[in-house]
Amino acid sequence: MISATGKPRRRNRGFTILEIVLVLGLVALAGSLMIANFTSMADRGGELNTEETLQAAIRKARFDAARDRTNVTLNFDPESGSLMLSSGESFPLGEAFTQAGRGKVVFYMVPPAAGLSPFNDPEKTRLQTPEIIFAPDRSSTPFVVDIERPNTVTERFTFDSFSSLRRKVE
Repeated sequence: MISATGKPRRRNRGFTILEIVLVLGLVALAGSLMIANFTSMADRGGELNTEETLQAAIRKARFDAARDRTNVTLNFDPESGSLMLSSGESFPLGEAFTQAGRGKVVFYMVPPAAGLSPFNDPEKTRLQTPEIIFAPDRSSTPFVVDIERPNTVTERFTFDSFSSLRRKVE
């Protein structure tokens, strides 16, 4: 094709070398970020911390209760250092929770409210119970869990009655 000036017009087809190098650089950057994230996740392995293990046990108890349409209990076994479900499954917490480590997990029920009055502060509850019972409707009594490790401050977690989520304490 000839332009109005009489010179042949050059067609711009394809990509310039600069565009190709730029795209390859962006693809390499994205790939390296994905590999870095994957390796950090893979390095973690299947190891869960105590709080994650507790939440996994609660989720499993709720699921088993709903699936089997029966009550499922969750308790702490100090001999094995594990959280135990009545369905037979165990969730090991590690060496710090065996008899030699002297760590323990203690469950407390949150007392019910009277009438329309607000619930008692779950952080102040002291109604200790050996186990938490999960009903087939996936509910439980409101409960608090103290995780006591040797030579550390006791961690206290308040759980919602209808989910395995921790309640925000204000």
